[in-house]
Amino acid sequence: MTLLKISRIVISFLVLISFIGPSMVLAKEGNARKGKYLYRKHCLTCHKAGATGDNVGKPLSPISKTQAQWVEIFKNHKKLSCSDQWAKRKAKDIKDIYAHLWGHAFDSPSPAKCE
Repeated sequence: MTLLKISRIVISFLVLISFIGPSMVLAKEGNARKGKYLYRKHCLTCHKAGATGDNVGKPLSPISKTQAQWVEIFKNHKKLSCSDQWAKRKAKDIKDIYAHLWGHAFDSPSPAKCE
């Protein structure tokens, strides 16, 4: 391999890490197993088919979104109609829910098997 080819490979790798790295770090901070429990307990009360209440949204599951979409949702959660519900959760719980949703997103290595 020439020096130019090695440089291109290294630069490509660094660019890839710069996009994937931040979302992986946030997901690793959370406990996906606990996040699954918290997601079912707090989120599915409104985000499931047939739900009733003031903040009812569309049915939602980890595979409803890609990993990149989950990153954006959690970055901009204050713009969501259910942002008042997010304010009731501890920061650690939010990280756990994120770890579950991001880790089982539509395009993840281990997507959720059902909605």
